[in-house]
Amino acid sequence: MTKSGASGPKARARKAQQAAGVRYTQVRRTSSPSRNGRTVQFLLEDRYELGTLEVQIAAAWARQGLRVLLVHEYKPYGINMALYSRRARERKAAEQRQQAWPGHRSTLLWTAGTGRDQGGLLVEQHTPWSTPPAEPRLLTRDDNPLRDALQWGRRYFDTVVLMGRPTWPHRELVDHFVVLAASNGIPVTETLTHGAVPEERQEHPLTPEQSAALLRERYLNFLYHRPSAFLGMITGNRELPAAELEPGFVHAVEANMAAAGIPLLGHVHVGDHDLATHARRTDQAVLVAASSLDPGVEQAAKTITDRW
Repeated sequence: MTKSGASGPKARARKAQQAAGVRYTQVRRTSSPSRNGRTVQFLLEDRYELGTLEVQIAAAWARQGLRVLLVHEYKPYGINMALYSRRARERKAAEQRQQAWPGHRSTLLWTAGTGRDQGGLLVEQHTPWSTPPAEPRLLTRDDNPLRDALQWGRRYFDTVVLMGRPTWPHRELVDHFVVLAASNGIPVTETLTHGAVPEERQEHPLTPEQSAALLRERYLNFLYHRPSAFLGMITGNRELPAAELEPGFVHAVEANMAAAGIPLLGHVHVGDHDLATHARRTDQAVLVAASSLDPGVEQAAKTITDRW
């Protein structure tokens, strides 16, 4: 706890520790950003091949010298059966533990160095996004814990990434939305089925306008509520393209997407991992931060920051 009336970098950093869950020694290691950081949310379908892209982009930002905070939702483990105990005292104690503030849990995933002003920093934080209502019959939950964590994260980090719930945009809390689409890059053909047998499936070439429209409609229909504005879209491709696309076609698609308010920010060739490897990497962000990044991630990360 910070002493009453205390001030200075150490006291401010300790206050940040209480709200952002970051060790104050790590916060003091570098000076505060010249301006408040940006909050970003990546929107994507529940596709396991895209599961680590947002962590990879955050790791790329850290390697480029930014301080990045990944904010996960803290969820208590398991179900406490004492909540259903016949003993009133045991049940009441379990209810108090359930409603108690669990605090913030943070882990340093990657840092550029141990000295002062060394730049890049990647921290993973698990924090409650809401508190249960005072009356169990009420359905509304208080999201002030998440708002406080994001506010303090903006003060001490260049970029705050809101993790989890990737199909539900938090429009009132986030500055930028980036769509991650498993689209195999820019589509050039569309397969149409004219009958029940595979022989009757035909591929038809697309115009640049049709290709851009396909990107927008097919890879945005998973959203429950669309934001009013997007920073852009990044396509993830599991297979290397068989041939280079015609530059004129690519430029026309990019111009159409930009005119529609969803510019293309990059194309990433995602790693061809098996399902077990993807699950392990998704659960352990430290593995993603320490491993080599998929081709195209660093360029896409730089393109995002250039648009800020």
